[in-house]
Amino acid sequence: MEQLRHILREHARPLVDSLTAELARRSHSRYRELDRSILSLRCRKLLEALVECAWKGPEHLGEYVRTVADRRLEEGFELEELQRALRILEVNAWRIIANESTPASLTANLTALNTWMGFARDELARVSQAHAYATAAHQSHPM
Repeated sequence: MEQLRHILREHARPLVDSLTAELARRSHSRYRELDRSILSLRCRKLLEALVECAWKGPEHLGEYVRTVADRRLEEGFELEELQRALRILEVNAWRIIANESTPASLTANLTALNTWMGFARDELARVSQAHAYATAAHQSHPM
């Protein structure tokens, strides 16, 4: 895990910059409306949560995503936008890890990334389902 943590930290700037740019470029995204410095900060925090999985476990990223998803829903974001951010980060991190890992650690590093991102996607799905149930209940029983 130490090598994976080192790789992600060493490439933090390009990962955050590319994630920020890709999210800001999406034409139908609320991220596009955000001040670029705020979007970059949010991307950096997402990457930091990913890196912390190396010593806190994959549940850490899941908890972080749950917290962020609840906040983004309050801000009027669609959860698909957070899913897109996770997907972009995973793809970009996967490429870097594949290129920078030693042959002996490549499989373990990519497996860890997949596990961590899987926890994040699972948690996002739970938030999405809970939100859908709450919305349906509210619509069927308005005040």
